[in-house]
Amino acid sequence: MLPSSRGTLIFSRVFAWFFQSIAPLSIAYCLLVLFILSPSQRLPIALEVWLLAEALFFLLVYLPMSHFIHDPAMKVVGIDRWQRRELFKKCITTITDPKRYISLWHHGAKIEDIGRENVKEWICWAFLDKSTVGPDEEDELEEYVDLLETLLPKGTLPSGNKFPLGKTPGIQTLRFSLDPVNITHKPLLFYVLGVGGADIYVAFIMWYHGYQHHATKQWFASFPFRPQTLLSPHSSPAQHISYWYRPHTSKTRLPILYIHGIGILHTYGDFFAELANRLDQDPEEDGQIGVIVLEILPISFRMTHAALSPDDMRSEIRSILDQHSWSRFVLMANSYGTVISTQLLRSPSLNSRIGDVIFVDPVAFLLHLPDMTYNFTRRPPKSASEHQLYYFASTDMGAAHTLARRFSWTDNILWKEDFEGRRWTVMLSELDIIVAVDAIGSYLTRPEGLKALQDDRLESEWKTTKWTGGKLDVMWLKGLNHAEVFDTKRDRKMVIDIAMSYSSEYAKMVEKSLLFKASPARFASAFGLDNTLDWDHGELDTSLRPKAKNSLSKRRFS
Repeated sequence: MLPSSRGTLIFSRVFAWFFQSIAPLSIAYCLLVLFILSPSQRLPIALEVWLLAEALFFLLVYLPMSHFIHDPAMKVVGIDRWQRRELFKKCITTITDPKRYISLWHHGAKIEDIGRENVKEWICWAFLDKSTVGPDEEDELEEYVDLLETLLPKGTLPSGNKFPLGKTPGIQTLRFSLDPVNITHKPLLFYVLGVGGADIYVAFIMWYHGYQHHATKQWFASFPFRPQTLLSPHSSPAQHISYWYRPHTSKTRLPILYIHGIGILHTYGDFFAELANRLDQDPEEDGQIGVIVLEILPISFRMTHAALSPDDMRSEIRSILDQHSWSRFVLMANSYGTVISTQLLRSPSLNSRIGDVIFVDPVAFLLHLPDMTYNFTRRPPKSASEHQLYYFASTDMGAAHTLARRFSWTDNILWKEDFEGRRWTVMLSELDIIVAVDAIGSYLTRPEGLKALQDDRLESEWKTTKWTGGKLDVMWLKGLNHAEVFDTKRDRKMVIDIAMSYSSEYAKMVEKSLLFKASPARFASAFGLDNTLDWDHGELDTSLRPKAKNSLSKRRFS
């Protein structure tokens, strides 16, 4: 993410404006060439070829795809009334600000202006998966609206704290699977040089550090085209999911499965390189730890197939795990990758294979809150980071279609009861502009039975950066925005250390006393100013072996 300053704000807006102007300027120039300009007035041939390519790309590729992208959303398997009631009650016990909750689901409208029928319309879509309120749902919806009204402070609404009867004109309900898909045109230059160039660059990084690319059979099914698909001698057993693989040979430690978020793997290139270096520099007598890095192309800024359904996603990932005989593994995911991880956790056969879990900037918790949906799909951008997110991610054709037409929040939401049977590390970035990190952190650390509105603890009681290796560690990353934990060597090392600990079979036998404090200087590494504390690469793992039970040391980030 870009830092918050006037300079970066101006840069982000000018950059986006320039990209958006390429298509109309290209079409205009082509028309001028056909009807007005003389040969002496024309641009150099190379520039003309590019402008012609941009015009054809917009007219023949973008426009047709932007039409079909609005097709109806993926069908969702419904739940019965009892299940819906239990889900609704569970959701409202985690609401920290009822007024803001209801307002954001109605595009930020004033709560006193929102009519009762407006609220019913939203609930009907969110919990019943229906676009209109019918007579059969009236009693159920009235029950849910009454429950919402009980959360509101007295005096919030007129008429005895009741929503006004009827439907208020002009109030729009945020129903992203029914609303038009919000996309913006990206020029051919962005796909070829931006996405394609970064993809080739990170491929060389992965190859250099010992990762093998396993390609799908249909190399032409994604644009821009990927040379590594043709060059790779290895094939993926999955139809749609390609991946990077480092062989697993250890008998006592678990391999690592990584699922990325929205964006290209270039974001994580340094992380995967340093993870490979760590594995190479920390050999064990029984072999090395394996790594699989999945490539989820529909959320990777590409023109490709639609995002897979949960059943198809589980089936393809299972085929990849079976290909390499992985019966158990550490699961690591970032951002939207936590949604795919939830789909794996929902499968009994795959759930039994998952060991410990590391979530970085997760979006799967408290999906019923409007923050993630509103911030990613509807919020008018203001800061440089928000403009960057809006143009490159929120309105990307693949990402927008995935969230608007291939996403069901009821299938992808993760609850604390899903934590049973394994250890979890959840990393939350203080300045995250996508999810409600305060609400998520409070929910994860709140004592059982305590409702959100009853939680009056001080922030210092749970916003801790201690890592204990216990059942649940919630790490508060001060000064970081979404996914910025991968920006500096200092923070990447922290994530790798935890992954190595979870991978070790000895970790469950030893008392943990590892302490991290995350307060990095953002972007310092980009200017050679990242004065990282160079821990000894074998220090953490040595402390996890039986011979070092009594010599565990505390480590700090300064």
